[in-house]
Amino acid sequence: MDFVILANAWQDGLQNPTSKHHVARELAHAGHRVLWVNGAGMRTPSLGVRHDRSRIAKKIGQAMSGIQPVDERIWVIAPLILPFPKSTLIRKLNAQIYLRGALLACRRLGFSKPTFINFLPMVPSFQARWPWYKLYYCVDRWDAFDTYDAGLMSRLDELCCRSADLVITTSAELQRRSLRYNDNTHMVLHGVSYKHFATSLDGQNRPADLPLGGRIFGFIGLLGGWVDQKLLIHVARANPDDQLVLIGGSDVDVSNLTAEPNIHVMGPRPFASLPAYLAHFDVGLIPFLLNDLTLSVNPIKLREMIAAGCPVVSSALPEVSSLADDLPGVEVADSYEAFTGSIDKVCANPLDDGSRRRLSDCVADNTWKHKVKQLLGLLPSVIK
Repeated sequence: MDFVILANAWQDGLQNPTSKHHVARELAHAGHRVLWVNGAGMRTPSLGVRHDRSRIAKKIGQAMSGIQPVDERIWVIAPLILPFPKSTLIRKLNAQIYLRGALLACRRLGFSKPTFINFLPMVPSFQARWPWYKLYYCVDRWDAFDTYDAGLMSRLDELCCRSADLVITTSAELQRRSLRYNDNTHMVLHGVSYKHFATSLDGQNRPADLPLGGRIFGFIGLLGGWVDQKLLIHVARANPDDQLVLIGGSDVDVSNLTAEPNIHVMGPRPFASLPAYLAHFDVGLIPFLLNDLTLSVNPIKLREMIAAGCPVVSSALPEVSSLADDLPGVEVADSYEAFTGSIDKVCANPLDDGSRRRLSDCVADNTWKHKVKQLLGLLPSVIK
């Protein structure tokens, strides 16, 4: 089969792939062909911000590159659009640019009636005008992001749900919301690169940049607005002889974190190296705020930590709570005191090698290959 995927920029996931990248690669590994369309931003950039100017220059360069092969059976295009997402007229114009660019690329690649998978709600008319089967893949509560216009994102999300032939969600809360607009809504939970993260169990050398002294409490992921920085500071101060290691980029001010002597904001690390870090975490952390955004989230890092046999302490997210009772070494906390208490509990009863392997085995069947197979099983037989 042939697929067209609208998602964030392919290049942004080269070091640390997102769920969209995993889905695309598994489709390709299964023998299907994929055209990836670099999607529109969800906010208007500012020419006064160096990062935004750099991204604009990069997008222009990508647009001029045409159709780029980036992986086996995967090609990327980056149509040049106008970065004004709040304008209805501009969104319609951008949708036309995307549609023409995608259809032209499909013709050049010899694609036949490709199925459209939309991960972004910004251009619903692109999805609505797609001439063949169309799938809306909802991975986030878009109207709950602080940086987006909540009313606009809610309307765009609804339009995408209504015009889709099939809606896929990644959490029970997202499924409940999407069912209001489309009866053909199904939940497919995130997967995990199981074999990759299970290498943590094989005796990984300690990364040289891990701090020495005490236990390691680690977080892997973007330090965004949904991360509870006050909780991390509370944990650090409650455990002054231990080290909090935060691996990942940040798009918020983290100066309060870096001011703590035992919090180490290390920045991103390559995906290939993450199992080595997890192998040396005493506890993996999912320190999220509890709000409309996170109550709908299904954290990929949970399954990555579990696959690595790493004990986890998490905020009381519904998608974590639903699994915690059946997973040894996974604790859920609904307050700062309970969070530090759960860390103490895990550290007082450390998992031996056998228990770590049994924890890892709990997600052995949750691979991205399995999730894509589940996705393909939801498509009607007439397009397979």
